[in-house]
Amino acid sequence: MYRLVFLSGRYQGKRLLVRQAITLAGRDPACHLMLTDDDGIAPRHVRFEEGATGVSLTPLSPDHPLRINGETATGTVRLAHNDEVTLGETRIQFQNIIAPHARVRPSPGLLQPVTLLFIVLILAVEALLLGFLVDWPRYIIRPDTEAADLAFAEKQRAAAEAEAPASVVSLPGTASPLPSAEAAVPGPAGTDAAESGDPRAAAPSPSPIQNVLDVADFAPADTNVSLVVLPTTSTADRRLEDARRLLTQAIAAADFADYPEAVRLLNQIHEIDPGFLPAHVEHARLIESRGDLDGAQQRWRQIQGIAPEDSPFHAQAAEQRERLARLQAMQTQLLQPSEVPDAAHLPRHIRIVSPELQRLPADADVAEMRVLSATLELAPSEQLFQNAVVQVFITFYDKAPDREARPTRVITTPSPVILNAAFSQRRSLPIEATYVVPRGLRAQESRESDAEYAYYGHTIHVFAGQILQDAFGKPRRLLDFPLHFPAAAD
Repeated sequence: MYRLVFLSGRYQGKRLLVRQAITLAGRDPACHLMLTDDDGIAPRHVRFEEGATGVSLTPLSPDHPLRINGETATGTVRLAHNDEVTLGETRIQFQNIIAPHARVRPSPGLLQPVTLLFIVLILAVEALLLGFLVDWPRYIIRPDTEAADLAFAEKQRAAAEAEAPASVVSLPGTASPLPSAEAAVPGPAGTDAAESGDPRAAAPSPSPIQNVLDVADFAPADTNVSLVVLPTTSTADRRLEDARRLLTQAIAAADFADYPEAVRLLNQIHEIDPGFLPAHVEHARLIESRGDLDGAQQRWRQIQGIAPEDSPFHAQAAEQRERLARLQAMQTQLLQPSEVPDAAHLPRHIRIVSPELQRLPADADVAEMRVLSATLELAPSEQLFQNAVVQVFITFYDKAPDREARPTRVITTPSPVILNAAFSQRRSLPIEATYVVPRGLRAQESRESDAEYAYYGHTIHVFAGQILQDAFGKPRRLLDFPLHFPAAAD
């Protein structure tokens, strides 16, 4: 990779970064670097060629001299950095792409000292807080405050003990309670009440809990409960429980992508209970998710033979077999020009990988040549029948100024490319297409259409039968164009 700096001429001051190995310079439109403003330049004046040892310059026209640093060059010359190349009256400076110098480490500014100061300040504050927490009660609770709090707590405790009743509570159905402490101690008030004959004054007042227990009538608890003997399960019920348990484990293994374990558990269920239909249904779904659509169809056929005709499993098996047959028909029938593919949802069971366009040097017969290469790969969870027909549509587009892009009219690889059952025995497949412009074709197009068309872009569409699997376009706006059928267009 190198740089060309124009020192004079139409492109004076411009810098051209060259990445390709061979670059032709001259007045010919087929040259990579066209210099049409200088009459002293030949149609094919020089060739820049980059190799392992550097960039060499070769003159192609003996009638038009080539000067390097003011000296005429007659053969291939290896260019050095800042060499001045003169083509006619146009001066060009050659420069190698030099790696940038290592960045000098900046000197420390105010950020580092300020950060260090903040760190020291935070550590000092934390040290003060730790010293305060060592003996914090001495700083917060004063002796006089602590003495007042203790006296107040003792006063509250004495008041609570004085207000607490000393009566004895009797439960329903028990013997009469012992007399309370207040009733046992005779006093003047008690003597007067007894002499007056007032029963309310003589009897002590009942406590709140005594009132609750007098009103509530709790039934006695029966602890002599007889054991319930469960019925014994049959052998068939035990097999059914084992099948359900293993099916739950198989579904969990499939959710965690442990497919060998899921298949092993399902086969174990088939041995325990061959007529357990949920296991057959899950097995069919697992086989389809692994891409074996033929095996899934056989499993649904087996379910249809086991299940009764009026059961939901029989109807589900018939529906799934019809769906798989329809999918197989769509994957084995070629796409017709009247059909419009669905590009909104691409299943991408077949993927386009590493598309690359390479431009080759022109020669005496070919003005422009490009080669498009890509690889088709199967996805890890593909769902294709082994006899699925693969079609690849490769369309090149040309565009003229102020006009819409159109499919090219130059020589290209015939499209579509029908690969038949290309992925029955392999996982990937390379594809290639060419774009060739013979000399004089562009001039003929300009006379016929009054416009100068040039290469614009390309698209790749991959079909499995009639199902569009993946699409690629450069630029991407070309994917909005309808699919091009060359045979139908001709």
